[in-house]
This record gives sequence, C-alpha cells and structure tokens, in this order.
Amino acid sequence: MPNTEKAIKYIKNRKKALTIIIGNQKGGVGKTTNSYLLAYNLAKKGLKTLVADLDPQANATKTLMLTRSRDTDEVNTISTTLMLGIENRDLTPLPVEIKNNLWLLPSYIDFEDFTKYLYKNTSTEYEETHLLSPLFEPLKNDFDIIILDVPPLSIEVTRNATTFADYVLISLQTHDDSLTGAEEYVNTLIRMKEKYDLPIELLGVLFMLHDSRGSVDKFIMESAEKEFGKDIIFNTIVPSMQRIKRFPINGITENDRFDEKVMDLYSTVTNEFLNRIYEFK
Repeated sequence: MPNTEKAIKYIKNRKKALTIIIGNQKGGVGKTTNSYLLAYNLAKKGLKTLVADLDPQANATKTLMLTRSRDTDEVNTISTTLMLGIENRDLTPLPVEIKNNLWLLPSYIDFEDFTKYLYKNTSTEYEETHLLSPLFEPLKNDFDIIILDVPPLSIEVTRNATTFADYVLISLQTHDDSLTGAEEYVNTLIRMKEKYDLPIELLGVLFMLHDSRGSVDKFIMESAEKEFGKDIIFNTIVPSMQRIKRFPINGITENDRFDEKVMDLYSTVTNEFLNRIYEFK
C-alpha cells in the first residue's frame, strides 16, 4: 500500500482531526491559495476536511463560497460570523459545506476585533494563547483534517493556532520578504513549542515561484535550503500559474485543461503532504 493510502487510512482512524497551520509572517505568499487547494484535494481523496479561515480579510471564505455557489442553486449566506461564534464560545454551528467532504469555517471583517476581545477577556498569558484551543476541540471530533489559514502580522492568532495544531506547513513565495517571514514564523513556533511543551512540528516548506526564470528565486530557494535543511523543503514546487489567480474571482473550477493542470499539480502537492504526515507519525 503506497504511503499516501496509508496516510489516509491513518488520518481516518484517528479519534481527532489532524490540524495543520498554513503559515508565514509575511502576507501575499500563497498561504490562502495553498490552504484551499490543498483542502480541496484532500477532500477529493475522501478525507473530511475543514478550512478554518482565521483571517479577517476572508479571502479563503470568498473563494470557497464562490466554489459552493457554482454547484448549488441555493443562495449563499453565512448565518453566524467567526467572531460571534467566539463570543458565544461555540464554533460548532459555523461550518458550511462547500462540496462533498469539504467544509469551511468562514471568516468576516469583524474578526479584526479578535485581539481586542482577547485582551479584554483574558487575564494571563496562558489564557491569551489558549483562548481558541477549547473552541476547536469539538470540531476535531467532526473532521479528519482541519486546515488553519492564519493571517500575517497577527501574533495573537498565530500563537493561539500553534497551541492546538499538529503541524505547520510554511508557504514561501520566492522573494526575500517571504523568507524573512518564514524564519520569523518558525522562531515563533519554536518559542511556543518550548514554552508550553507543544507537540507541533514543522511539516515542510512549500515553494511558490515568483518568477521561474528569475535569479532571485533561485537565490531564495538556495537560502531556504540552507536555513531549514533540504529535507524540510517540499520536492514539489508551485510555479506561477495564471489560472490560480482566477479562482478568487470565479471559485475553484475543473472545466478545462488549464484547471486540470492546476489540479494535477496540487494532487502531487497533496500526495507529498500526506506522505510527510505518514513519515512523521
């Protein structure tokens, strides 16, 4: 049995969802793209997958709701926002079914008030960093995998996500700011892991090419290998693809050969992702 199939079996047999952060301290490095396309392909492989959009910009929410609208005649509405769910101390009514095996925990602009709510309703650093953890525990009982799309430059959300995630996948677009953001993210991960004795591990670094012919891209890739180690870098590299840029406008589609090219690529990414999980287990 290939490791991909073994990984799927292992994940399905777990009592709680495997939870993965798609992270980088820098914005615009492909975190959201990787979150929803990885989740989309995990769902196609039969794993009940939840994308938790923890970014008030709600880009994952917009793309996945557009994807949902293509496959249903229903009017797309979100009855409860993420921030309201946090205030009610119950996230279980929030997930929206996008397609078979793919679900969304939607975000909204009011999630910008999370930091204000956090400091108003906690009195210790431990409470500050563990506010979201108990809210996600019931969701872990309902899914096989939870993908956390976290915002850049929000240390409060990053720290909270770290306390209840199993792995971090670093999304790294090949420009200098992205590498710096990845390094800062890993440093935050290490500090949190040591401070609270967390089981979280770095699953890998996935390159998103800025310019496949650029010398800067090559330099950043070489620098990342030196910084993180060659074994941490995904073998699969995501090139710049125009079709990926259309998904936030039209939703995720599988209509033509350009869509098929994207899906084939992310199927490969997903297989490597699953193989790495199996190796870690």
